[in-house]
Amino acid sequence: MHLRQIEHPRAAVFLVSGRLDATSTPELERKVLLSLESGVRHLVMDFSELEYINSAGLRVLVMSYQRLNPRGGSVMVCGVRDYIAEIFDISGYNRIFAMHSDMAHAMQEIDATPDAQ
Repeated sequence: MHLRQIEHPRAAVFLVSGRLDATSTPELERKVLLSLESGVRHLVMDFSELEYINSAGLRVLVMSYQRLNPRGGSVMVCGVRDYIAEIFDISGYNRIFAMHSDMAHAMQEIDATPDAQ
């Protein structure tokens, strides 16, 4: 997995490429937790270069949702490939996370949220 974080005033934005599995998830989880502890209310995961995700990767998203939702925050997933989108559909996670075709659409939603931090 290759992970890059993009600075944004209202969200923690991560570009994730490669494989998100039990071996690589701890790095992502650590960085996400640091962002959440700093008070971020929105998390954006750009998966346009993600080739594989398993339950360990999905667990990080669920944990983020559980922490952000009570504070009025959100978890957004964008750019997923068809076969990864199918995992979100089958698991029902597409109803929990805001799914966007690309990062630009996710950023538009954040920017349109008046109380976003």
